[in-house]
Amino acid sequence: MRYIDGIYYMTTTQNTDIAMWASPTIEGLKTATPTVLFTDNTAGRNFDFWAPEFWYLDGRWYIYYAVAGNGDDNTTVCIDPTNGRYTYVNSLIPSNFDFWVVDGSILELGGTRYLLFSGKTTDTVWTQCTYIVAMASPTQLSGQAVQISCPTLSWEVAATPVQEGPEAITVNGVTHIVYSASHCSTDDYTLGLLTLTTGANPLNASSWVKSNSPVFTKNVQARVYGPGHHFMFQKGADWHFAYHAKSAPGLGCGDLRTTRVQPFNISSNAPVFPTAVGDGVAINEP
Repeated sequence: MRYIDGIYYMTTTQNTDIAMWASPTIEGLKTATPTVLFTDNTAGRNFDFWAPEFWYLDGRWYIYYAVAGNGDDNTTVCIDPTNGRYTYVNSLIPSNFDFWVVDGSILELGGTRYLLFSGKTTDTVWTQCTYIVAMASPTQLSGQAVQISCPTLSWEVAATPVQEGPEAITVNGVTHIVYSASHCSTDDYTLGLLTLTTGANPLNASSWVKSNSPVFTKNVQARVYGPGHHFMFQKGADWHFAYHAKSAPGLGCGDLRTTRVQPFNISSNAPVFPTAVGDGVAINEP
């Protein structure tokens, strides 16, 4: 979700296409008619579209998304329309990867652009770690991907060890990655935090420090389960984040998740997330 020139824009996982909702209010997104931006009939990338993000880079809009039509979920990029629809450009697979490059997102730091993503390390015990790779352009990678963090703490390994959905935020020169931890099917899906040591090379794993505790978790009293896979955005000087969660335990990670939006604060140059609010609880529009 983004707020641009008085309008909120939102994309969500739709499986067979990439669609966008638009409204001058967040409440209005509930009833807005979606516009289909992209479909692909090419075998191997024609279904299971998920985790789309839209970025304005070098004067054009790009959508980064995962697609699993060939059984290997990979981050893919398409470019803004010249004839009414977005156009497929490339699959962004680092040279040292051959499968499962998902949840691609952008980090711009010190004049260099990077792709952040979640990569599978093994099937034996399904494990996803956080990776970074430099970009030569919005549609081309440069060099090999580097693993910067793996799920090792108790709150990162519910059902199976997972770090996914990495999203960068830089506040007053301090860069963080907020990521989702544990398997999305569990009630314990949650958000964790990595912080880049100031001035350090982001392509070195030792440059990143992981928070020992999650930064946004389920709220059983409010009937919020498995909150995660967020996107942070601004309206003016105020920060907000969209995420999905479930309103009852044991609902998995399918269509029973709903999109929610809450504000968050900045303290000591880091994001501070609120307690998760239950479905149906009124929150003031930004």
